[in-house]
Amino acid sequence: MVGGRCVIPIIRTFTLCMGGVATVSLTPVALLFTEGEREYLALLPGAPETINDLLETLRDPIEQEKKRCTG
Repeated sequence: MVGGRCVIPIIRTFTLCMGGVATVSLTPVALLFTEGEREYLALLPGAPETINDLLETLRDPIEQEKKRCTG
């Protein structure tokens, strides 16, 4: 929590597994700031145009992170 706000990074993951070796790529695409019931989204360079649709699929993990952040 920063200044009464939770900052939740939205990270795109890509995993490639071949021949017993795994490679993982983590790319931050947005920062979600929450303050009470309000949410603000800051898109980072390279964020997909469908970020709002993606956020809806992440709603449960986002709510869990908000609860963890606020205690």
